[in-house]
Amino acid sequence: MRTRHAFVSVSVLVALSITGAVAGCGREFEVHPSALAGQALPPSIADPPSRVELAHYQMRNPHFEVLSHGSTLNIWSDHHGWNGHRVDLYYAPAAIVTAYHGDYTLKSSAHLQHIVSVPIRKNQTWFAAWNVGSYRLPEEFYLLAKTDVGQASIEKVVWQQGHYVEGGVDSPVQ
Repeated sequence: MRTRHAFVSVSVLVALSITGAVAGCGREFEVHPSALAGQALPPSIADPPSRVELAHYQMRNPHFEVLSHGSTLNIWSDHHGWNGHRVDLYYAPAAIVTAYHGDYTLKSSAHLQHIVSVPIRKNQTWFAAWNVGSYRLPEEFYLLAKTDVGQASIEKVVWQQGHYVEGGVDSPVQ
């Protein structure tokens, strides 16, 4: 009887452990409001956070570059492959982006801040200059480029040797 009681106790313990582990699965894509506290940019350099409509899955899109010069971030793509007429650039705080199978994935598209819109040139390239003035950006954040036809790509931006530079690889938006 004692052995049976011990077996039942162990079985219940294992079942509860598995239930707890399964209940925690999938939470890597949750965005906790406390993680976003203080990550929104001021209205002088970006629009308020908003939801941006994105395709659920996209093919790998062209890469774009980022390099700061003083208080201006130059953002551009020389990759011929951007479709549409316009590119909208959005700031994405690190709390809403995760690396997933080598690509950057948004946990939520509800906390993006529009920073600038620029035309796509006839050769399918573009250039934007984002002046942040005296505002000190985080040492790590992400930029999302989205065209008016839904093409999108995310780049990680990092502070490195006195400049902001893109610090990631080409990434489709998931």
